[in-house]
Amino acid sequence: MAQEMAKRNIRIAAIILIISLVFNSLGYCQLFFPEDMINVKGQVIDELTKEAVGYVQVLNMRIRGGTMTDANGNFSVQADPMDTLTFKSLNYKDKKVPVNTIIHTENGVAKISLSPTRILLGQVEVESSGPKVNMNGIKIGKSVSVPVELRSDYFASKPKTFTALTKPLSFVSYYLSKDEKEKRATLTAIHSEKDWQILSLVYNKDVIQKVSGFEGDALEDFMLYCNAFNGLPINASTYDVEKRIRELLIEYIDKKSKEKPPKL
Repeated sequence: MAQEMAKRNIRIAAIILIISLVFNSLGYCQLFFPEDMINVKGQVIDELTKEAVGYVQVLNMRIRGGTMTDANGNFSVQADPMDTLTFKSLNYKDKKVPVNTIIHTENGVAKISLSPTRILLGQVEVESSGPKVNMNGIKIGKSVSVPVELRSDYFASKPKTFTALTKPLSFVSYYLSKDEKEKRATLTAIHSEKDWQILSLVYNKDVIQKVSGFEGDALEDFMLYCNAFNGLPINASTYDVEKRIRELLIEYIDKKSKEKPPKL
């Protein structure tokens, strides 16, 4: 008798538990009916620029459907007032907006703003191992590392011996011209293109003009003199450069004063 009572109580408790679970689940369920669906309209814009964002996906995850905005960011979709729409677009963060929020916009025109996705990319250096070519497939010549003021007026590089037969005047001028000798002496002092680039940050024509006050041909002549005898280290500071130019200016003026004027 006691066992039957215990079994009966267990059955009653199980029935009560099942009924409570059913009513509890119904309390959290929202019933949706086709007649409750409404037409939801709006426009998607950029949060920063306030400009329209075209071709954004407007999804209703409950019914697994949706639409897409036009080129001006406008959209129109059927949804229940209790639904939530999800907006997705490339380069923008996804955004979920309740339909109630959209249909109760004060001015009557719902503006859905999307926040742009910003990605910080690290610096990338790309170097080619092969020869450079232009769009026509023609190889591009190598750039000349020698500064313009130090380039030879006759040859791009040291001429070979047989050049004396084909271009005798240019060959002789290259080796005997005073200007050509000074240019070569300067280039000898510059150990590498990198060294020249570093030194040229503080040692250039503007600095020489500022210290000497020369202009025109006098400036060009003094600059060649400075280039040939500067003796500056690669890590020379602006102070070291200006100090050396002043020393060379004294030497240069003294040298010019001792030169004999040309006979008339």
